[in-house]
Amino acid sequence: MTAPMRKEGPSQPATDRRYAIRINVQIDAELLNEGRRVCGVTLTNLSITGCRFESNLPLRMPAPVTLLIEGVDPIQGEVVWADGVLVGCHFAEALSPTICNRIIRTLRDRAAVKR
Repeated sequence: MTAPMRKEGPSQPATDRRYAIRINVQIDAELLNEGRRVCGVTLTNLSITGCRFESNLPLRMPAPVTLLIEGVDPIQGEVVWADGVLVGCHFAEALSPTICNRIIRTLRDRAAVKR
């Protein structure tokens, strides 16, 4: 006899499904939606496995997207939730901690210089 498998879905709080620490950021990026549409977005948090961003572009779910951040190779991901202008994205491949830290450090340093 086997135990029933636990189902993860929209009814389960997002915090219960997260496996990586998220860092609050303010990073301007561009979003390529299904390889076609480009719009500006602002990342509001970032982890090695995904991010949250603000976008006025209506996105379907699940939708393949590509994030374009200055100085970093394009990041492939998938929209996994949306609530108004806030959107959750899960990366197709986890970022290395080095790359994630470099994005955060470099872009925070640039923001500090602009002030």
